[in-house]
Amino acid sequence: MIRLIGIFLLCLFSTLSFSYTFETKNYPIHSKERYELMKAYSKQHYGLNHANLIDPQMIVIHYTAIPTLESSLKAFKSAKIPSFRDQLTPYGDVNVGVHFVVSRDGEIYTLLPTTLMGRHTVGFNYTAIGIENVSSSGDGLTDKQIEANAMIIDQLLFKHPTIRYLIGHMEYMNQRYPHFKLFKALDKSYTPKIKVDPGFKFLKRLRHHLKKDYGIVLLK
Repeated sequence: MIRLIGIFLLCLFSTLSFSYTFETKNYPIHSKERYELMKAYSKQHYGLNHANLIDPQMIVIHYTAIPTLESSLKAFKSAKIPSFRDQLTPYGDVNVGVHFVVSRDGEIYTLLPTTLMGRHTVGFNYTAIGIENVSSSGDGLTDKQIEANAMIIDQLLFKHPTIRYLIGHMEYMNQRYPHFKLFKALDKSYTPKIKVDPGFKFLKRLRHHLKKDYGIVLLK
């Protein structure tokens, strides 16, 4: 009995330590409609009959290419992708979506549970958690965003020990990196596009911060 109580307390402490390490703000975008649309996308591109993110293996860092927090959050709100995004609409009706958005001041917003897929990185959505940083370009990213990204990653590794890879969106199609073995694309008409976010400078600094302050080194 004492041993069972000890195990319970240990599990409770672990849950609390994850929940309260840093503060996040909720901006939920998940819904039944989004799940069904993401499920259809998952079937088309990955051959899966669900939109659950099971044992995620990688984290992908982005910037929003939108200058303000309000507009960035609004871009993810709709479950269905806007018609003006004509490069994406032929390949699925679900809107782009990520798990976290980080403001220029380092505020962290939670959009999707890390147990559900988001549409943010071609070929890897079935196994990737997405973090978006508010900025119209790589030059606009801040030190506070680096600190917030590092905190998120530290806690994601606690919650999802299956994570082994950290990449920037601009690195997603680099076939020399070990993460690329996870690439899946059943729809051969879906041509991956060149990405520049969040930039090599930001990723270099983030990786340095993770190693120096958290002892975290993830594969590319």
